This record gives sequence, structure tokens and C-alpha cells, in this order.
Amino acid sequence: MTDNTVMSNLNGATPHSNYSTITATDDSSEGSPNESGFMVNKRAMYEPGAVMVCSQKRACCVVTLSFVAIIAVALIVAFTKPGCPEATYTGEPIPGLSSRPTNSPPPTVPTATNGEEFPWTDVRLPFHVRPLFYDIIIHPNITTRHVRGNLTIKLTAIEETRAIIIHGRDLKVANYTLHNKYESQIAIEKFLEYPPHQQLYLGLSEILRRGSNYTLRLGFEGHLKEGLEGFYLSSYITAEGEKRYIATTHFEPTSARAAFPCFDEPHLKAKFRLRIYREPSQFTLFNMPLKSSAQVDKSGLMIDEFQESKEMSTYLVAFIVCDYEHVTNITEHNVAVSVYAPPTMISQANYALRMASHILDFYDSFFGVPYPLPKQDLIAIPDFGAGAMENWGLITYRETALMYDPVHTSSEAQQRVTVVIAHELAHQWFGNLVTMSWWSDLWLNEGFASFMENLGTDNAEPGWAMQEQFLVQKMHPALDLDALVASHPISTPVSDPAQIESIFDTISYNKGASIISMLESFLGRDLLKEGLRLYLEAHEFGSAETDDLWDALTKVTKKQGHFLDIKGIMDTWTLQAGFPLISVTLQDGHVTASQSRFLVCEENVTDPNEPLNITMGYKWHVPLTYITSSAPDKSEIYWMNLTDIEFLVPREVDWIKFNVGQRGFYRVTYDDAGWNALINVLLTDHEVLLPADRASLIDDAFTLVKGRLYDSPTLVQAGTINATVALKLSLYLPNETRYIPWHTALRHLFSWVELLFNYPAHKNMLEFISTLINPHYERIGWNDTGTHLERLLRSEVLMAAVDCGNVNAIQEAQRQFSAWRAKNESVPPNIRSVVYKTGVRYGTEEDWRHCWHVYNSSSIPSEKRLMLQAMAQTRDPWLMQQYLEYTLDSSKIRPQDVMIVLKEVSKNPGGRVSAWRMVRQHWPQISQLFGHGSFTIGAIIKSVTSPFTSSFDLGEVESFFEGVDIGPGERALAQALETIRLHIQWHQHNLDDVTQWLDTYLSKDSSEDDES
Repeated sequence: MTDNTVMSNLNGATPHSNYSTITATDDSSEGSPNESGFMVNKRAMYEPGAVMVCSQKRACCVVTLSFVAIIAVALIVAFTKPGCPEATYTGEPIPGLSSRPTNSPPPTVPTATNGEEFPWTDVRLPFHVRPLFYDIIIHPNITTRHVRGNLTIKLTAIEETRAIIIHGRDLKVANYTLHNKYESQIAIEKFLEYPPHQQLYLGLSEILRRGSNYTLRLGFEGHLKEGLEGFYLSSYITAEGEKRYIATTHFEPTSARAAFPCFDEPHLKAKFRLRIYREPSQFTLFNMPLKSSAQVDKSGLMIDEFQESKEMSTYLVAFIVCDYEHVTNITEHNVAVSVYAPPTMISQANYALRMASHILDFYDSFFGVPYPLPKQDLIAIPDFGAGAMENWGLITYRETALMYDPVHTSSEAQQRVTVVIAHELAHQWFGNLVTMSWWSDLWLNEGFASFMENLGTDNAEPGWAMQEQFLVQKMHPALDLDALVASHPISTPVSDPAQIESIFDTISYNKGASIISMLESFLGRDLLKEGLRLYLEAHEFGSAETDDLWDALTKVTKKQGHFLDIKGIMDTWTLQAGFPLISVTLQDGHVTASQSRFLVCEENVTDPNEPLNITMGYKWHVPLTYITSSAPDKSEIYWMNLTDIEFLVPREVDWIKFNVGQRGFYRVTYDDAGWNALINVLLTDHEVLLPADRASLIDDAFTLVKGRLYDSPTLVQAGTINATVALKLSLYLPNETRYIPWHTALRHLFSWVELLFNYPAHKNMLEFISTLINPHYERIGWNDTGTHLERLLRSEVLMAAVDCGNVNAIQEAQRQFSAWRAKNESVPPNIRSVVYKTGVRYGTEEDWRHCWHVYNSSSIPSEKRLMLQAMAQTRDPWLMQQYLEYTLDSSKIRPQDVMIVLKEVSKNPGGRVSAWRMVRQHWPQISQLFGHGSFTIGAIIKSVTSPFTSSFDLGEVESFFEGVDIGPGERALAQALETIRLHIQWHQHNLDDVTQWLDTYLSKDSSEDDES
């Protein structure tokens, strides 16, 4: 068969559709649009601006006129122009059409490694065949680092074809054969490799018949590398100082192909069986329980065989060779939960075991769909790029995300352990049981896991106020990023590995979680649970798309007698970037509310999402909630269905606060009278508003200082507030005692400190913050007592006092640091961060060296992380440079921790330039260390460049990265550049106002102190 014939066969393939259109037809419900439960019913949906606005008579007229118009336009085009170039649509796929890349030729003909033309041009696999079962036999030699394996794939032909294309990366493949169901061999006439797409091509001697099953056998070889993806080596140090190696995997999103040849796309699910060789001193783990172990002849090796898995995606496969210890528990639903860790850390595994067992049982009941595997392992990996990975039945974690020592670990680190466990266990349903069809809908995995982690943690630790913490952990970071032009829709088209890696970001995780939280706020938890159960049951062991979720939720609302067009509402939040700013006025009981897209930067740059947003016009279905002075405990709702609204409240209302509890993914601004009324409430009786509402006012006010509205099709400055509004609002903080408002305020206040660093107002800003926190510094003290939230607040207030130059705070931190270093006196867990950082900042080189020693000798992961953060506080330029150089030596600082060091050094004003210089100087080495498929590249770029505030800095960053291929870091670079522009803009608009206000306020405060 010729190459042309092969190309013809492949090009005839039908791309797999990843989007479908689901239309709700039940419109029988009636009633008020503002009934209890926040339901949008038939009447509300037919109001102006709603999703469906049309009578039958009008519809007929519209259709007739449209048909006539189409014919007229067609005739004009036909007779006035001989032809026009084919249009290219680069935005989000229109629902109902495939988001799969077409098989259009690339700019150059793909060439295989042997010089021949590679017949398949798409980065996605064709939909000719799909796998049913993988039988993997693998022998990793940890001593020689050589990997050898044999693979059998049972597959079925979806369409007739004379070629099989699978993924493979950095593998030597040989001894490939194909047999039909009768075990008759089908000759493989051509074997080609195309590394740019990480694809292998097998040209066949005969056609594979549609619906028939076949068996593909391959031998392969590879190498264990000391990296952070694929099948790689990691190591730990024993109590005796011996270095021990383990072999572990991390495949998400596209690295299973680096361990064994496979169909490495999430919708191509199959069952897996593993047989793996090991030394007798080690043991192995797999997604499923061990079936048998046997000695291999006289080699001294053992071979472990595992039970066959459920259908799952390749990125969820995991296998590990190690010599760890473990603790085990059986849940109420009879699932064996085990936590594995190095022997020196196993004593820190009990908390994780308790949390995992509890949360797994909670999810089992919450979802109403049983956890389908007989076991759930959690294992700490010494070298791990992500926080954790949800491999089905074998979850891998960073040590800091799994280990907890009650004597040494802070409340913040304890919460991180619980939250990460809850997140990964949620994935066992959202992501593993039901998987997104393609990475464009990554948010179905990560957004839901990020939402559920909050519920799981709250159930396990009910005193932590996780609903309030959701604002600062999820909502606020998502609003910050989504206010950039360089943001992206939640559902966004991606194709190659670099693009896929780039969307593992705040939008997919935190915005995804936030819109689900908003959905819950107007659906109610019971309806949400019922819809999720229906979704999981309908697609278990399969794949799904965003519309499948909306379909399930629409069905349950219909069952309750309501018509709620979930898809129509939520498409405005998932298919376009950004969010609305709701501008409201109140005058004599008359409320007006309008919506426009909110952006923080004035720079007139091209909107990368414009092709999509033309269809929606940056308008949203907004569940606009509010409370008033006359009924502060009663939340009301109006729906803004792609439009503005007006409504009435009692004339005696003095103030009105929108977005109750900040459950809606939008910001709110008021006219001067509205802001002044709310500021007065905070100053006179702030507890009238819930802590979440106080935090949302702080967050909105400080953010609106730097923002603008987006009025399509041009960018227009409008509707933002003066910086003095935010400063006046913060004056209530001496009376604030709750963690969430304080955390929000300190984040914004110290961001202004950084912006003012090179200006005289910098000192005044620190003095102003001191006036706000001093009453709480005296009240809170240095004793590590109180509730979980009180401990979190104490840590932040003490650090703020040190940062503001509070002499008493600095001296006390130095005293405790000296006692810890000289006398080995223990520092309370929640005070350690303040003490260690202050001790290094105001200490000597010997103090820094002591922290370096503790970092290298401690077996407490949370303590090691604190050391990394503390050492970045040094003000010694030579130590700073040496510390940065350590990041290039994996024997000193593990690659997984490079990001922590660069981020913390960049926060240090004395290290900011050094970090940027080091990254530029060693960019080739950094790029090679983390690879082109790593999201860490983007995180490094943002960390070292986002603190910059001048046009000179902006020019340097633009100049350095011009023409540099940074793979998945492209989007992060665009966001970093926009952030620098925002800082420049902030100075232009706010520097004079802030400087003058601080001078006036502090002068007045000083004169009052003199009089007293």
C-alpha cells in the first residue's frame, strides 16, 4: 500500500465530537422569579434579556424574514464577488459542534524520524480504533535505571482503517505484532515515529473491519530519569543517612505515553492489568490490590501481579516501587485505606489516615454512588511537581500535603493536608469515575474537586468555617485572575500538551469551584446533590462534557416542577472569559443595577477571547442577591438575564448590600452615597454584616481602585472608585476580630505597600497599617492558643506587625529565634513562620546557616518548607545569590522546591532583581529542568516578574521573552505582563490621592495623640 493510500484512509476519519447541544423543552412552571429557592421559572425567562424571549407569532415572522434575508445576501454575494477566502474561527467551539482539531495540514509536512512523511497531521489521535484492555509487563531496574516492558493492547475498530496511531515518547519500541480475533497475524508494513506529536504510526497490510476486535503486542524500552513526570526516580534519606531510591509515576496530563505506548487521551478509557518486577527488599503498588507475587527463576527478582482495573483513562494509571511503611484503616463502607511514607515519616501519617477514611465515607453518602474500588492508597513522594495526583486507588502526594505532626505542624499546614486529601478523594468520582471527554473541559475535574474539597473538609473539621474560607481560598484569587484580558474561558479549546498544561490554573480550579458554589446558592444543596448523582450514574466509567452536567441538573429541576435553563445560564459563565461588575444606585427606594465586563488594566490590548465573546457580548445571567438596612438578615434575589434591571425597595432603606456572602462570581460598585452608607455601617456596627460580606466589601473596594469596565467593542474607563474609598473603608478594622475580613484586608494593604516601595508614601502606608493592627497585636499576643481561625489570624497579625516595623514584635520574634537556635527551645507551631522569618531577616550569616542545616536534617516536611521560606528573608546579597544558585543543584534543593525559593525571594524587595537576573541567566537550564510540558514554567515566570512596577521592568521582561518558546508558559507570561502594566497604571491614577490621604490622616492622628 502506498503512502498516498494511507493518507487517504486517515483523512477520511470522522473527528470525535466533544460538545453536544442539549435543549430543555419543559416550560410549564409558573410563579415569581424571586421565589424561595432562587428559581428562574417560565415568567422570569421570558422577561426582557432572558434566555428565551419570543411568542409563537413573532417566531414565525422572524424565521420568515431571516429566510428571505439569507436568500438576498446569497444572491448578492454570488453575483458581486467571484469568491472569498475560507474564514477561520479561532474562538471557543459553538455548542453542538466538535472542538476537536481538524486534520488540516500543518505549515510543513510532518516528517518521521526516518525521513519519511508521517501520514497523520493532527496532534489528536484519529477515531479509528479504541483500546479495550492493556496488559502491561514492566521491569524497572532502579540500579541501572533501565526499563524494559511488553505490552498487549486489545482494541476494537470503530471505523475501517489500514493504520493504527498511538502515543509514545522517549521510548524504543520493537517486536510489534497485530492479530485479529482468530489470532491470525496482520502484517505491520510500516512503523514510523513523529516526536513533535509524540505519535507512533503502524501501517497495516489489510483493513481493520469496523466492530472487530484485534490484539496489538509491543516490546518497549525506556529509562528512569530523576524528573517529575512519566515513570521517574525519586529518593529519600533514611534515619541512618542512606539514600534510597523509589520508582514512581506522574502521568497527568500527557505523560503515560512516556512510560508505555498507549492511546493517551482521556476519553479513550480501558481496563488495565499490571505485572511488575522488583527486588525482594521492595514492594510495588498499583491502582488495584495485589493479586499474587512469585519469585522469578534464579534471578532473585520477584514479579507482582495485580487485579484488573476498572475502565479508566491512561493519565490515571499509577505504579510505584518502594520500601516504605504504611498504616491502614477500613472505612464504614468496607474500603481499605492506607497511607504510605518513608520510615522516618510514618509517625506523621495517622492524621491523613483518619481524614481520608472520614472524607471517603462522607463522599460515598453525599454522591449516593459507591466508591467502586476495594482500596484507596495515599502515598508521600519525595520529589513531586504538583500538590497531589488523583490516580484511581493510588493517590500520590507531596510530603507537605500528606504528613502532619501535631507538635510541629501549624494550623495552616494542617488545613492544607486536609484540603488536599479532600480534593483528591473528590476526584475519585469527578475525574476518575466520570472523566471529561477532552482537556477543554478540565474544569469538570478540577472545578468540582475544588468545590467538593470545601465540603469534605468542613465535614471532617466543622470548626474551621470552610464556607467563609472559600472566599479567600477560591473566590478572590479567581476574581483577581479573571479580571485580566489574558484570562480564558473555563471551557477553552486546547490541543497540544503545552496548551493542556497551561489551563491547569486558577480559572479551571478556583473559578470552576466558584461558579459551582454560585450554582448551589440558587439551586440549593439538595437539588445540586440530586443532579450530581444523576450525572455520575449516567456516565460512570465513561466520559462526559459540560453540557452533560447541565442536562442532568436541568432534569432534576424539572422533576421539582420548575423550569430552570441551567445550560442557558451557565454557558454565560463557562464559555466566555471574565465576569461582570454590577453598578448599582439607590434613590428613594428605586434601585438600578447595570452589568459590564470588569477588567483591571487600561492597556488597549487585543482580547484573545474576542471571537467567542462577540456572540455573548460580555453579558451574563446574574443571580443578584441583596440585603438592606430594613431587613439585614433576609436575602432577596433578582435575576439579571443578560441585561440591566430596576426594582423597588422600601423608601426607608438607608443602605443596600449586594452579593450576599459573595456567593456570586461578580463584583459590585455603588455610587458615592452607597459606598458612604456601607462604610458608615462598618464604622458604627460592623457585625450587622456577616464576616463574608465584610470581606467582600474590602475585596471589591480595593480591587475597584485599579479597575475599569469593558464596553464592547471598545475599552472605556468607567465606573471605578477613588483609592480613598478603600482607605476609608479599612478604618473600621481596629474593631474587626474575624479572620476572613482581616486576611482579605492584609492581602490588599500589603500589595499597596509593595506598589509604594520606591515612593515616600511607602513609610506612611506601613504606619497606617500599624494603626489598624496595633490594637489586635496587643489583644492576640504570642501564646499559641484559641480556635483554628484564631490561630490563623494570630500568625498573620504578628507577621504584619513585624513587616510594619513594630519594635516589640521584632524583639520578641528575635528572642524566640535565639532561644530556639542556642537552647533548642521549641517554638509553638503557629508562631514559627513569624519567628523564623524575622530571625533570618534581622540575623547573621550564622543564623541563615543554622536554618540551612535544619532544612537538610529535618524529617518534618512542614518544617522544611518553613525553612525554605525563612531563608529567602535574608538581607545579605551574597547569601541571597548563593541561595538562588542552590536551586540549580538538585542535591541541595529538590526541583519540586525551586518554585518556592524563587517565589519567596521575589517577594523580598532585596531579592527581586536577583531572582529575575538568575532566571534570565540560567533560563536554558531551568527550561530543561522542568520541560516544555510543565505548568511550573508559567508559575516561575509569574513569580519573578509580577512584582515589577515600572515601565523599565516591563520593557526588560518583554525584551527577554521576545521570540522565546516557553510552551505552556505563554499564557502565564501574558498575565504577568498585564499585571506589570496594571501596577504602572495604579501609580498613574492613585499615587497622588493615596499619598495625600495618608499624609492628612496620619497628621490628624498624630495631632490627636499629642493633645491626649
